Amino acid sequence: MRSLQIVLATGLLFFGITAAGAQTAEAFLARCDSSFESGKYTDAVKQCTRALEVRPGFEEALITRAGAHKILRNYPAAIADYTELIRVSNGMAMAYFYRAELYAKTGRDNDAVADLTSSITKDPKGLFAARSFYERGLIYDKLGKSDAAQADYWSAVKIKPDYAQAKAKIKYPFGDKTLTEAANDIVPGVNTPDVIQPAKPTPSPVATAKATPAVSPKIVPAGVPAAWKRMVLTGTGLSVASPVPYVLKVDKPDPGLEKMTARVRWEMLDGSLWATVQYLKWDQGFTTIRQTLEDTVDIIFKDPTAGAKFIKDTTFLGEPAAVIDQERYNPYSNKQVRQKIIDFGTANTYVMLNFVHDAGDEAAAAKVEQIIASFTKEGEIAVEVPKLPPTNWKTFNFGGLLFDFPTQVAEGSCGQSVTSKGQTACGAWGDKDKENLTIDVSYRNYAGLTAPDVKKFAAEYLAGMKEIMAKDTSWKEFKNEPYPINAGEAVKISAIQAYDGTHIIFVARGTERWEVRVWYFNRWDGVRDALKRVIGSIKFKQ
Repeated sequence: MRSLQIVLATGLLFFGITAAGAQTAEAFLARCDSSFESGKYTDAVKQCTRALEVRPGFEEALITRAGAHKILRNYPAAIADYTELIRVSNGMAMAYFYRAELYAKTGRDNDAVADLTSSITKDPKGLFAARSFYERGLIYDKLGKSDAAQADYWSAVKIKPDYAQAKAKIKYPFGDKTLTEAANDIVPGVNTPDVIQPAKPTPSPVATAKATPAVSPKIVPAGVPAAWKRMVLTGTGLSVASPVPYVLKVDKPDPGLEKMTARVRWEMLDGSLWATVQYLKWDQGFTTIRQTLEDTVDIIFKDPTAGAKFIKDTTFLGEPAAVIDQERYNPYSNKQVRQKIIDFGTANTYVMLNFVHDAGDEAAAAKVEQIIASFTKEGEIAVEVPKLPPTNWKTFNFGGLLFDFPTQVAEGSCGQSVTSKGQTACGAWGDKDKENLTIDVSYRNYAGLTAPDVKKFAAEYLAGMKEIMAKDTSWKEFKNEPYPINAGEAVKISAIQAYDGTHIIFVARGTERWEVRVWYFNRWDGVRDALKRVIGSIKFKQ
């Protein structure tokens, strides 16, 4: 059963439409969970969608699908799933909390505050209560509501006395008491260690980039301590010497970005210094290495002119490079930091060296220069992993009806039971576990029988789809429209989600009837282009 193969309430079968298999919602959920745990997030969405087709409002499937959508950065679909989860669960605190997180990510601060308030109200001492207070406090701080933010940080500590992040946000003074002592007074009988020492009051930082001395257009080498260990950063093509070892954090491209085909990131933390080395093969449409850094800097500094103002062109390890060395305010740590980034390579295949440490930490600044001086080219780079399989377009002829498809289509049952005198053909383009595009074609000749009226049947079919999917708010669009064809008549109906949809074209010529069902799952341009070609190719051989 593809994404939206519907069995009408009457139980009648037309055009070779088949009954759903005996799959249970629990079986689809198990596949969904397995795919999610193994990092196959697009397949997890597909399997959870199937579970929800069988059992609309299935809470466990909504939770997992929302999480997969979030990882794939499909925020509207994730919000829709949490909204449905709130509805079917009569207001689950967890759903409010995670929807608030997505609202905050998409700039809807007021909606995020409302959801965090609902999360607290639904379960004031539950798992998400302290976190909801803390996150709401962060938003209040962002909105300039300092008093409300402080009240929320204290509320978070009351619920969870060892909540280090919340404690770090609470302002001084508290007389002679430490922050932890003050927190422990609020919760009698609870003693927690001083895991975070209070910081002394400092002037409020200015939330804008602060100029630093101009960076030399050349990366100046510095001596490397003999005690530092050298290691090969597998996948980046580099080796480096550092005071503590780098740790591999990422070795796969982002599953939500079609044109990112390789990514490896190593990280190192030493005192206030956080350093990363990232290799990327990613076609973003840039033509120079400088543009890759400008795009990053404009986001980090929240200033569309930051890249133009602060980036210098240079060379590094014999390749074109761009560098920035600048102080900025970090809203997450609530302090000024110094950040140095070097991008080198080409516009589509490059390495990013990133160093961040507390402003004024001269020891860390010296280490940065020593680490940079130690880089050498050594080892292999990551193997490219294309997101889409190769295409081998062919035009297929099925009972006189022609259509294009990017891979082989074969006649057979397609794993479905078909009506008598019916024939089917099917094909799938994509990885075994991540189909991007599928086609199922069924054909029947009603010679001697009354053939269904194509327009009437399409309208009834679409009405059945809408009725069955009424409780699934992720389905946003249903269409019934004529399909231009060179002979006979045809009607196309569609059911569309954010990145998932089914198009069914019902074709009639004399006593012959065809049903062409095309399903796609992906937001990538390559899939959209292939879908457009398949849908537009259907015609009769003249």
